[in-house]
Amino acid sequence: MTRGADDEIAETDEPAAPGITRRALLSGAGATGIVALGTAGVLAASRAGTGADATGSAVAAAGPHQAGIDRPALPQQHCLLVIADVDTGALRASLASLGARVAEVTSHPAGLADLTPDGPGDLTVTVGLGATALAATAHPELADLVTLPDFAGDAQLPATRRGGDLLVSVNASDPSVLEPVSSWLLEHVQGARIRWSEFGYRGAPVDGVARNPFGYLDGIIGPRTEQELRDDVWIADGPLAGGTVCVMRRFRLDVDGFRALAPADRDATIGRVQSTGAPLSGGARDDQVNLGAKAADGTLLIPPHAHARAAHPSFTGSPLMLRRSYSYRVDEADHGHVFISYQNDVQTFARTQLRLDEVDALMRFSTPTATAAFAILPGISGDADLGASLF
Repeated sequence: MTRGADDEIAETDEPAAPGITRRALLSGAGATGIVALGTAGVLAASRAGTGADATGSAVAAAGPHQAGIDRPALPQQHCLLVIADVDTGALRASLASLGARVAEVTSHPAGLADLTPDGPGDLTVTVGLGATALAATAHPELADLVTLPDFAGDAQLPATRRGGDLLVSVNASDPSVLEPVSSWLLEHVQGARIRWSEFGYRGAPVDGVARNPFGYLDGIIGPRTEQELRDDVWIADGPLAGGTVCVMRRFRLDVDGFRALAPADRDATIGRVQSTGAPLSGGARDDQVNLGAKAADGTLLIPPHAHARAAHPSFTGSPLMLRRSYSYRVDEADHGHVFISYQNDVQTFARTQLRLDEVDALMRFSTPTATAAFAILPGISGDADLGASLF
């Protein structure tokens, strides 16, 4: 049974993760949920010169990892997400065709006349496979890597908003290229049938962090170093080595309801100060959240139901997630965020979301409208086709 936001949680709620690392304890920004819907964890300046690209500059598709995950370091401001079903009997050929065309459209310096007439800019394309597609490869056991439990509200979702065979994420600073590129790519996928798609946008970053629709800075803490990416994001071995697991959840947000709260109540719901992003436990934006800090009267500075407390990985033992999420707006009644996280174990997300469903006050301002997980294929290196390691 799910606890409501007004149910009491003991102030002695203790972290239950004996193997938690110091790095994970820094993740007080929240690992998932609604605050985490806004921005990806931003790679630190130490990654300069290691393949991280400046805003607007070309991003190479080739490499051990696909572009659009940690490259460019700051996510582009626009994306078009397409979730489709495909002819799984022709999957190998479709992936090979996709890979060749991704390389073509992102690397042609002058651009392709019908798709990128002003050049590719920072265009990236990221391709992933869902459980049914993975089950059709030579490694059907990989389907387990992207199997999610039901979270609160998922049982009411239509079948077309749960899962999917193929994810194609097209991202760019120039939104005009998204639709022609995605349509062109899907023409080369045999039997492609779109389940749903979404145009997403992000606010301009402030010191590498953007605000979500609730007006709060998020994605403050994430995997920053190459070592953290190896530990928490990239799959280390097997046919998906160099790939990762993408969790995607579309949430309709009650922004008006949240904004109707008094400013202090909004901060208490998040666990951070809206203007600066600093944790209510004190310090600056990038400082650790101190879950044990108390006021003079003994009350917790980070309230029991605050998102920053509920999502803290010390309670679940969850590693860091790389988050690259986008806002969307369909109409007055349907607007919110598509949460996107990358991790090498789907349970990193699942354990955290299950906890949020139980204790996070912020969840009452959100309604899930789609859910899926995909295995993001390894990058293309040498002469191998995209996804060749699966067959």
